[in-house]
Amino acid sequence: MKAKFWARCKLVAAGLLTVAATGCSFLPSGQERVVEPSTPSLSPVIEVSEDYYGSIMPYKPNQTRGMLLENKFRIDFSHLELGMMEFARDTFPTSSFFFQEGQYIKKEQVRAWIAEEKAGEQTGQRKSGLLVHVLEHDYLNKDTQQLAGMALGLSLSPVYKDATGQDKRYTVEELQERGKQLAAKMVQSVRSNELQVPILIMLYQVPEMNSSLVPGNFIMSGTVNANESAISKWQPIDEEFFLFPSPEVGKKYPQQSLQYDKFMRESQTFFRDFIGMTGVGRFMGGNLTELTITATAEYDSRTEVLQFTQFAANNINQLFDKNVHVNLYVQAMNKPLAIYIRPVKGEPYMHIYR
Repeated sequence: MKAKFWARCKLVAAGLLTVAATGCSFLPSGQERVVEPSTPSLSPVIEVSEDYYGSIMPYKPNQTRGMLLENKFRIDFSHLELGMMEFARDTFPTSSFFFQEGQYIKKEQVRAWIAEEKAGEQTGQRKSGLLVHVLEHDYLNKDTQQLAGMALGLSLSPVYKDATGQDKRYTVEELQERGKQLAAKMVQSVRSNELQVPILIMLYQVPEMNSSLVPGNFIMSGTVNANESAISKWQPIDEEFFLFPSPEVGKKYPQQSLQYDKFMRESQTFFRDFIGMTGVGRFMGGNLTELTITATAEYDSRTEVLQFTQFAANNINQLFDKNVHVNLYVQAMNKPLAIYIRPVKGEPYMHIYR
């Protein structure tokens, strides 16, 4: 995922350099420079092992950017964004569509949806505040470069207060049902603006308030056919995230927990100095599909970093199934030192920062 982030950063930087270059003027004093409107162009698609969308330049930011600062909930925005794009590939394949951040749903519309839901949903005398945020992604036809599809990510909070003011939680099934009701109203609102393209709906459960490492998770997806205002099909999503090591993952997934514990023990005993190590595992349908490990210590030299990374990479290949995408980040307290990425498809990659 980080490979994608770096690639997009390079593309944006290239776009900025282009704007800077075209903005320079060498006209004689007194002559006015005629500014021509920029012509949309295609961003280059770098050939990598993962399947990413191309995009249209110049880059246009999302119309709801900055809204996350307005609420008290913590949303792992990188997982929300990249997760939406990952699920969207089945509906809007990268071979036929370009990606563009949402351009049609404004901040005012999202605020109105949130306020309407909060005013209408009550538990006893307490308002639940189920809806936290709405994120729009647009998909453009590669031939016409016109809007051909849309994805909406609805961030939902499972926590509410009962009539006595006590915190309660919706079950996943209850959250799914309430999210489906919200989505139906939003689709009708979008259709009233003459946007008759297919729409993919994603229901995203925000993470726990006291959780700083484990992201939220997707719980359901729905599809709306072009020129229709009703969601034709809902599909539950069984996605979970667990912190390694933790009692929760040890109880539900003991085999993966034991594998991680062995990896951590061997890594910490390889060197005399203590190595802090945390992992975050992504489970889909009960199977571990991605594991991100962060190893933190004060290393004496780059050769020590190299030896540790090689040792850890060898243990990863021995302990974790090849169907698990593994990211290893080696760092000191204030800077990155090395990375090792073992994808499910393609060759592993290791880099030592100089």
